[in-house]
Amino acid sequence: MNNLFPSRRDFMNMNRNFFGDSFDQLFTDAGDFSVDIKEKDKAYTLEADLPGLTKEDIQLDYRNNVLSISAHQETGKDEKDEEGNYIRRERSTRSYSRQFLLRDIDEENITAKFENGVLTVDLPKKETEEPKTKRIDIQ
Repeated sequence: MNNLFPSRRDFMNMNRNFFGDSFDQLFTDAGDFSVDIKEKDKAYTLEADLPGLTKEDIQLDYRNNVLSISAHQETGKDEKDEEGNYIRRERSTRSYSRQFLLRDIDEENITAKFENGVLTVDLPKKETEEPKTKRIDIQ
């Protein structure tokens, strides 16, 4: 009785057999990208891998101690025969979004560059005093 209902694995296998492995990647890789954040004495450095995108595809914002990275990409592929009729036409849209909580950042001096599919963001730290600890008596 249990085999009457297809499982997710059955769907993905049918998908792979029907469309090929490239269609499967649209579902597994969508929505995420790799990020490394390094803390130094006076700044944070963030590196995000965004291959296949251009800097125009990427939006970068820092607001309320949150760094937001979002990207949107639309692609299309048309194949026509000799008469100009479509024999294959594909379109895809991808959107990515990540957010990171980074406190005590000097917002005015944040810099970013995008080279060879890697977004590098330098986030200098503000000069702040160490928070004082207040001992609380327990009654």
